[in-house]
Parts: sequence; C-alpha cells; structure tokens
Amino acid sequence: MDIDYGKLYVKGATVGYTVYQDDVFAASLFLNPLGGFAVDGEDLASGYDGIDDRDFQSMFGVRLDANTGVYGIRTGLSAQGGKEGSEFKLSAFKPIYVNDKLVVVPSIHLKGYTKQFTDYYFGVTSEEANRSSNIDSSYDADAGYSFGVNLSAEYSLTDNVALMSFLGIEKFSSEISDSPIVESDVLFLMGVGAKYYF
Repeated sequence: MDIDYGKLYVKGATVGYTVYQDDVFAASLFLNPLGGFAVDGEDLASGYDGIDDRDFQSMFGVRLDANTGVYGIRTGLSAQGGKEGSEFKLSAFKPIYVNDKLVVVPSIHLKGYTKQFTDYYFGVTSEEANRSSNIDSSYDADAGYSFGVNLSAEYSLTDNVALMSFLGIEKFSSEISDSPIVESDVLFLMGVGAKYYF
C-alpha cells in the first residue's frame, strides 16, 4: 500500500506520521510491524533444521528527509528499533521524469545493524549447532552493515491506475555473510505491482 492522507501515511506495511514538513525538510515518526529478517527453521535445507525460528519484530522509528537542491537528489535518514535490536539507514534517490507517464527512480542506501539485531537474526547458538548436522559450531554475530542499489519505475495508464516495478541488489558485510545460516552475501530483489489513486 502507498497511502498519503494529510500527515498520516502508509508505505507498504509501515505506518507513519509527519510531525514537520516544509519545502526542503520533513520529519516523521513511524511504526514498522515487519522489521528484521523472519526465518522459519523448518524451511531451511536439510542439516540446518535445528535452527530456531526468527520472527519479524515491530520497530518504532524516526525518519528525516531532505531535498538537497542538487540535481534533484533527495536524501533520507532513518533509525528504527525494537525488542531484537536496531537498524539505521542513509539513502539518496533521484526521481527522473522520462515523460508525463513514466517516472524512473534510481537510489542507493547504506544500512547499519546493531550487534543485538545481527546476533538475533544471523547468530547461531551452541544448542542450534548441536541440533544441525551441517553446522560445526556456534556463531556470535557482531554489528554489521549492508549496501544497496535499487531502480524503480512507475508508468501511468490512466489518471487513477499505474503499473510499477523494481529491481535491487543488497550486499551484506562479513559479520552477516559469515553466519552458517546465510548462503550468500548478496541478495537480489525484484517485483511488479499496480497502484490505484483515489
């Protein structure tokens, strides 16, 4: 969902409230009920099925957005935290209006994760290692980070209907990728969808 209603907004599963906004700067508070990286231990490959589930967590945060005034580039800075740790994000993006129907938005971001966050989602306890034949020992994850590049596009079919798509790649630091339950240090993302404007 992508909803703006006065100062209230919904972006995906995130619900936020804009506490300040002018032509250059905006500040908002938000609640993300699907924070983190959920894992169902039973869905892991054979030999890793002794891993306990990792659940999504509700995370409360603050976001600051600014229009740099430089070539139409906009920036965002956010911090969110929950029971299982915190995440920080710095991003930059530029809307490119190809024509009156097509908008393309390239973006980059850097995320940081606290030790509590990475250890919950990517750490492995000795009990889990003992129950999993493909894991030799426990893993204590330190604070980590990731870097991402995304490209999204939106094409207006009518005044009310638009199609959208996105491609993305996320590169994780060794604190995360060295975990025995992480297969790769790179995550590829893609998706398509549609929007209806009321």
